[in-house]
Amino acid sequence: MMDYSAVKIKEENILALRSFLLEGPESWAPLEDKIRVDDETAAGYMSLLYGAFHVALRRRFSPTYSIGEIVRLVAKIRITAGEDADLINTLAAESMIRHAVGATPLQSTGPDDVRTVLNAQIFIMLYLVAEMDLDRAGLEQFIDEVTAYTEQWLAARRAEVSAPPST
Repeated sequence: MMDYSAVKIKEENILALRSFLLEGPESWAPLEDKIRVDDETAAGYMSLLYGAFHVALRRRFSPTYSIGEIVRLVAKIRITAGEDADLINTLAAESMIRHAVGATPLQSTGPDDVRTVLNAQIFIMLYLVAEMDLDRAGLEQFIDEVTAYTEQWLAARRAEVSAPPST
């Protein structure tokens, strides 16, 4: 289990997220060595991606949504991905979106290996951010919202770890 007490969102994580949102996944190539330093360092970067995924979905589907909208979104993202569509597992993508917006879970969630989940998460998040068509101020507001959401999420993980086991 991850030790979230050591995970901190640092300025370099926020700068990396900004680059990722502006330039895409290629912008992280120079960071590969830094991200691999240890689990906590990697978790700082990955936690912000997770936060961006959730904030983008909540913006897209709040206050209401239908299951049909989720299905159509995944189909649109796969179409937009073109020859990379196979990187997006439909069941995993729909399952992750349902979880993020609090919808009824699917019976089968599809594969849940790290690469499948990460691919779906990145494609969905980048599609939604592009759909928002943010100007510079809008992007900064989105990043601030993501950072705040991620800090809250990490605090909740720390609380879970430090809570005494229930009997």
